[in-house]
Amino acid sequence: MGLPLYSAHGDPGPSFWHFAETMGLTWVPHATANDTTHATTVIAVRYQGGVVMVGDRQATGFYIASRDVRKIEPADHFTALAISGSAARAIELLKITQLSFEHYEKMTGSALSLEGKANYLSPIIQRNNLSSPLIVVPLLAGWDESNLVGRIFEYDGAGGCYERFDFATIGSGSPFAEGTLRLGFRSDLDREAALELGALALYEAGDNDPSTGGPDFVRNIFPMMVTLDEKGFQELSVDEVGERFRVINQRRTESGGVAGGALR
Repeated sequence: MGLPLYSAHGDPGPSFWHFAETMGLTWVPHATANDTTHATTVIAVRYQGGVVMVGDRQATGFYIASRDVRKIEPADHFTALAISGSAARAIELLKITQLSFEHYEKMTGSALSLEGKANYLSPIIQRNNLSSPLIVVPLLAGWDESNLVGRIFEYDGAGGCYERFDFATIGSGSPFAEGTLRLGFRSDLDREAALELGALALYEAGDNDPSTGGPDFVRNIFPMMVTLDEKGFQELSVDEVGERFRVINQRRTESGGVAGGALR
């Protein structure tokens, strides 16, 4: 399907939001904050050569609403967007972001830089959070093709965008995950070490935060783990992720869950 044709005065430009408004498409909330399920927790860790992202799969309300929500998705080939907050609203925001990046590329003939994508997302977050009780706070990470480095961008509830040069975490399990990340992060992490640290931080969040789903060995449901590097967005297989969490779980079983004075 080709691009729609516009008159000289009717071209909507590269802004997807402006295009949606001119077409009469509005994003109107129909629920209250108490009516929705919530999704948590997601972690991003920089390493030498890219970024690792790890996200749990559980959505909760007054009960566990879903055990297999995908909270990390590619916004494009080199960029990933992770979600926390109102689950249904966050998934909708994810789709809007994907459409926005694609719309910009088709209307201008060029792709946004990674920093441009991060800034482009800010007004989308602002439009949702300042006009709806269904709050969404995403996390954006990707491979910067211009500078050949992985980068992480986090946001506040009003759409403020902030780059993190080490790691970032969003969702209700963040305090527990961040403690692990602070202890284990090094500027010289390689891919394997970053994956191990991200898995451990997510395990800690799931072990301490009731809204965060850790590894489910009974149902064989495990957190999502993805990498973003010069090859683009790559998701680890269920078998590989499961083995990583089984190793952590075995260590905890051997210690009886008692802290051993070291990062485990």
